[in-house]
Amino acid sequence: MKRQKKIKLTLFYFIISIIMGYLIATGGSHASDMDDTMLMFVGEDLETVTVASRTPESPSTAPAVVSVVDHNDIVNYGYKTLAEVLSAQPGFYISDQGTGSMPYVRGISNGILVLYDGVPVPTGGVRNYYSLDHELSLNSVKRIEIIRGPGSVLWGADAFAGIVNIVPFTGKDFAPESVEEKSGKKKYAGDGRAEVTAGSNHAFSGFADRGYNGRNWDAYLSVYGAQNRYDNGSLQTITHAGDDWIVSDETIDDSEYREVTANFNLNDSFSISGRFSDFNKSYTQTVVNTTNLGWSSEKKVPSNQIKANYSTAWGSSHWNLTTYYQDISYEQMDAGDSIPEKLNIFYGELLWDRRLFTKGLITAGLSYRENHVEDESANNGFMPDYLFAEYGLFTPITNYSNYKNTLISLFSQYRHPFEWGEFWTGFRFDDNSMYEDYAPSYTLGINIPLNGGWRVKTAFGTGYRTPYTLQQWSDEDDLLTKEETLLTRDEVATLNLQAEWSSGQGDLFSATMYRSHLSKNVQSDPYAGLSDPSDQNFSGLELFVKKKIKDRFEAYCSLSKVFYSGDEYDLRAYSFSYFGEDGTRVDIYDTWSESYDPGADFIASSGLTWHLHPNMDFALTACWTAPIPYSYKENTITGEYDNPLLLNSELRIKLIPYKNILFSVGCKNILDGDFTYPGFYGPVNGSPLTGYAAVRFSF
Repeated sequence: MKRQKKIKLTLFYFIISIIMGYLIATGGSHASDMDDTMLMFVGEDLETVTVASRTPESPSTAPAVVSVVDHNDIVNYGYKTLAEVLSAQPGFYISDQGTGSMPYVRGISNGILVLYDGVPVPTGGVRNYYSLDHELSLNSVKRIEIIRGPGSVLWGADAFAGIVNIVPFTGKDFAPESVEEKSGKKKYAGDGRAEVTAGSNHAFSGFADRGYNGRNWDAYLSVYGAQNRYDNGSLQTITHAGDDWIVSDETIDDSEYREVTANFNLNDSFSISGRFSDFNKSYTQTVVNTTNLGWSSEKKVPSNQIKANYSTAWGSSHWNLTTYYQDISYEQMDAGDSIPEKLNIFYGELLWDRRLFTKGLITAGLSYRENHVEDESANNGFMPDYLFAEYGLFTPITNYSNYKNTLISLFSQYRHPFEWGEFWTGFRFDDNSMYEDYAPSYTLGINIPLNGGWRVKTAFGTGYRTPYTLQQWSDEDDLLTKEETLLTRDEVATLNLQAEWSSGQGDLFSATMYRSHLSKNVQSDPYAGLSDPSDQNFSGLELFVKKKIKDRFEAYCSLSKVFYSGDEYDLRAYSFSYFGEDGTRVDIYDTWSESYDPGADFIASSGLTWHLHPNMDFALTACWTAPIPYSYKENTITGEYDNPLLLNSELRIKLIPYKNILFSVGCKNILDGDFTYPGFYGPVNGSPLTGYAAVRFSF
C-alpha cells in the first residue's frame, strides 16, 4: 500500500509541475511556432496518423505500412467492436475465443501493441487480454491508426508485429468554434450524443458523450455501459461424488462492461486525459472431444489510466513532455479458483524534434517506466485433469510472484526528403531490468512517390516482446520451489515492400509483400506450460482495395495470405517421480513436439455501404478464413476447424422530421453459421446469429 501511495503522490507532483511550468511559460497558442518547425501538420479534414512518427501526417507519407479507420468508416460499416474493425484490415485474423478476442497479425499471435490515446494497454503476463471486444466503446473513438510490422523504435516493448492506436474524440471535434455572445465575450459551444442498443443474447448497451469548446480550451466526456451473454449462456458440468459422476445443467451469468473517458486541453499546449474501464466477462471452458461438457469461468479486468502532456516550441525545436499512470487488476476464475494479479505502471517521457540540414527532421526521446506487480501467478497443472480426475475436484498448484521492473529507454528517428522521395532511419536502446542483456531496436526505410498517384514504400524494422508469466520461473527447479531468473526475449525482424495508389478522392489500392523472421520464440501450451525457444519464418501478400462510386456506394475488399516455416516446438510435462536405490528422486516427463500455430493462413473480407436515400444507409460486411488448425493433449488430438462465411448487416434511418434522431437495426452472422475456434483446453463456439436495434439522439 505504501508503494502505491508513493507512486500516486509522485504522479500528482509531476502533474502539478507540468501545470506550473505551463503557467510560467508564455501564454497563448504555439501554433505559429509549431508551423515554423515544420511538424508536418495537416488539416483535420484530411486523413491523419500520428502513430508512425509521433507527429500528425498523411498515412501515405508516414514512415511505416500504415492505415487509418476513422469514425465515419466505423459508422458506415456498422462496426461495433475493435475486433470487427481489425478483422477487415489486411494481415489481421481475430480468433473469437471465450476469454476474449485473440489477435493474429501476419501469422503471429499476441503480437500487437494496443494504445489508447498513445498509452499502451497492458496484456498481462499471460498475454491473453486485449481490449478488442465490448469493454471498449467505439462511440468515443475518433480514429484508429494501424501499423503492420514492428514499431519498437518509437514505442518500445510489445510493438512486435503491429500497433493499433485508438485516438479518442476531443471537444473541438464536436464544437469546432466557440459561440460569441452579444456582449462580445467568448462562451463555450458544445454538442453531445446519447445512444441505447438492445438485442438478442441479453445484449444491451447505453452510451452518452458531450464535447465543449471554449475560447482557449476544450473538453470531452463519455460514459458507456453494456451487457451480453457469451453464446447461449448454458453448459453441462460434470463433478465426481463417491463412485458416481454427476452431470448437471448450468447457466452462466451475463457479462458486464463499463467505461468512462475524458480529456481536457488548454491553449493547444497542456492536456490531461483518462480512461476508466471495468468489466466482468463470463464464458465457458470446454474439453477437447466434448461439445457440451465443461465449466464456467469469469475474467475481471478493472483498468484505470491518467495521462498528462505538455507541448511547447522553443526556437527551432519542439518539446513534448508526457507522463501517465496506470492501475490494472486482472482476476480470472476457473472452476471456483480465483487467480488475481495487480499491476501499477508509472511512465515519463521527454520527446524532442527539430529540423536538421534545412529539410531533415529528427525526433529523439528519453523515457522511464516503472512496473510494480503483485501476485503475478503461474499455474502448474492441467485444469481438465484436476476437474475430471478420479480423485475428485482439486485445483492446480499456483505460484505467486511480487516484483518491480524498470525500463530506461533512449530512442531517435531521422527523416530526410530528397527529390526522389524520403529516407528514414531510427534506433532505440532499452535497458530492462528483467532481461539478461540490453534490447536494441532498429528501423530503416524509403518512400518514393511516382506519377499518377502511385508510391512505393520499403520499410525494415525490428521489435521485441515482454515475457510470459511462466518465463519468470526457472524450469530447472521443483514446482514448489520456483525461483525468479533473468530472461531472454523473443524478437522479430520484418521487411515490407508496398505499392500504393490513391486517387485523392477516397479511392485506394495497395499491395504489400513482407518477410519476417521470428527468433527465440516460445509458445504457451495448457498442458506443458511454455515450450523451448524456436525460430520461425513468415512471408505473405496483402491486397486492399477501397472504392467510391459516385455518392451512392462505398466498398472495400481485403485479401491476406501467410506462408510460414520453421522449427517445431519442443514441450514437456511432468508425469511422475520415483526414488532410486540410492534414495535420489527421479522425475519423469512426457515430451513431444508441435508445429507453430499461425491461426488462419488465408483471410478474405469485404464491405459495402449503400446510400439508399439522404436519410437511409445500408451496410453489409463479409469475412471468410481458411480452416484453423488445432492441437490438444500432447499433440495427440489434431485437426482443423472449418469457418463459414460470416455476414453482418445494418440499416440506418434518420427519422423525419426529427433529423437529430438516428434509428438502426442490424444482424451479426446472418447465415447463422455454426463454427468453432481453438480454445485453451478444447473447442470454443463462435458467435451465433444475433440481432439488435439502436436509437441515437444528438443534442
